[in-house]
Order: sequence, then C-alpha cells, then structure tokens
Amino acid sequence: MGTHSSSRPAFGAAWAIFAGAMIWLAPISLARAQSREHLEVLDAEGPPSRPGLSHRHLEGNIEVLVAAAEPTDVTSIEPFDGQLAWAYATRWQVEAPIAPRRWYLGLAHDLAAASVPTGPTPGSGGSTLVLGNPELWGRGLWSSELGLAAGGGCGLVVPVPRTFSDLEQEVVRAVRAIRPWDYGHFQDLTVTIRPFFDLRHVIGPVTLQMRQGVDLSLLLRDRRQTESRYDINALLSLYGGVRALSWLSLGLEVQELYALTADVSSPGCPAPCDERRASVALSPIVAAHMDRITLGASVLLPLSTPLRAEVDSFVAGRLHLNFAVPWQGDPRAGRR
Repeated sequence: MGTHSSSRPAFGAAWAIFAGAMIWLAPISLARAQSREHLEVLDAEGPPSRPGLSHRHLEGNIEVLVAAAEPTDVTSIEPFDGQLAWAYATRWQVEAPIAPRRWYLGLAHDLAAASVPTGPTPGSGGSTLVLGNPELWGRGLWSSELGLAAGGGCGLVVPVPRTFSDLEQEVVRAVRAIRPWDYGHFQDLTVTIRPFFDLRHVIGPVTLQMRQGVDLSLLLRDRRQTESRYDINALLSLYGGVRALSWLSLGLEVQELYALTADVSSPGCPAPCDERRASVALSPIVAAHMDRITLGASVLLPLSTPLRAEVDSFVAGRLHLNFAVPWQGDPRAGRR
C-alpha cells in the first residue's frame, strides 16, 4: 500500500483502537478469569454474519441481503434519472472443528440477483440471477481463558467455468458495489486466494473482534485489453458487541475494502482517482440468542463513496441465521 497512502489512516486507526481497547480491558479480564471455572469465554459469539471465531460444534450461517442503490453509469458519469437498482443476495457457510477450538475447515457459497434500471448505455437494464463461486478455507486459532484469541488462515475461491452476459455483468456490478468484500465470489474464471489474520478479546459481556486479510485474484481466461491479469485487494473487518441481556446482543461492524491494483479511472475521474479505491460500510446489528440458534438483523450503510463509484449511494438490510450442530469430531460435543 505504499503508493496509496489514503488507506493508511483507516487501517492505522483500526489497529490503534483495537490495541488500546485490549490493553485497557486486559487487567479486568485477568481478575475475572481467576474466579471463573467455565470456558464459555472461549466460545464467545462474534458478528452474526459468520460463525464464531472458536466453537466446539459444526456451525452454519445463512445471510439474506436486500439492497436499494442509485446506480451511475461509469462510462458517462450520468445518473440513471433517479431510478433505483435492487440487489438481492443469499450466502450460506458451514465450518467444522477438526481439532476442538484449534483447527477448522469451512465452505461458503453465494447466490445473487439484481434488477437494474435502463440507463444511458443502450441495451442496459433488466433482471437476472447469478450463481457465485464456492469458497473453501482452513484456519487455526490460539485462545486463552483470559479472553484473548488470535489466529489466521487462508481461503480459496474456486471459479465456476462460465461467461457472463451483458445483463449478468450489470448484476455483478451492483453486487460488487454493495458487497465488495465478496466480489471474488462473482468473478468469471478467476481464482482468488484469501489469506487472513484474526484477533479477538472478550471481557464479560463485551466482545471485540478484528479480521484483516488480502485477496489475491488471478484471471484464468483470455483477458480483454482493458483487463489486468491479476488483482489485489486489502480487507479489514472490525466488530464490537455487547450481550445486553442473556438472550440479546447489540453490535456494530465496520468493513473496509481497499482496491490496490484496480483501474478505477474514468472520463470524469482520470487516473489515479484514489478516492474510488476504498469502500467502507457500517452495520448496526441486533441478535437474539437461543440454545443453538442465533437470529440477527442488521443494516448496511456506506461511509464512503461506494467502490469504483458504480453507485451513488445504497442502503441494505440483512437477516442472519446461525446454528450449531453437535460434531462427532469433538469428543465433548454432547456437553454444554
């Protein structure tokens, strides 16, 4: 990120806030851990958008998203006369502990659709469905009864052989603007490697969690003149949650993607046009917890110009379902 200094304040501030909170809360967690006999802190739930960072059982997550966006034609920088584009996405993922609370394997898959209005470009507009590329990942985790946990892993997005039509490209554009951190799931004949690093601190009802990673994408098909063979994106996710009641938690999630190598220039914004490289979204979350099921709802709001300025603005609502299934690979799966 040496040539794109605008991303440094966001990443630096995230690290500073998280590290400061950990230092401030560590003495409190140490005092509480000395009088605690159970290990619930090891399995504290994170954001409802994915399985918990550590868990004893096989866990699954289903997310449904509905978004409304005001699109922009990036070739002419002319709006679509106030018409809204609607985007819909469903994502499911499962993760199984291979070694209890240490090693995990996961699988995720997406399905997206959009209704795009007719714009300045001839033949644009319409509705269609796009199947995502599956993602596989493995990760490891170290955790302590003091509430600290750290780990990392690597994911692989396997491309589905296909060629997008013009309308499907419009759907992918809409999804990319609203969920840029999952864009690798909707690329054609592109393999994406996703190394990442996790950090978490739990103190009483408060959970702080961070994931930072890099997406390394390689185009496998014959490229057009305007395309690059590879693409690199930096990702950051921050989550802070509090268990307000035994069955209710409130949280706040911030997600950022910074496009390090993408060509974001256009006639209205010549290169380097760095303000279009970053996409930051804020998501207030509320979740209800049952025995082995968590139901959550959140709103996704942009804090910056959406990635590549392909939409002027958007708002999205999300529903989350987390569930746990006793896992035979864990000898303690029958215990609480």
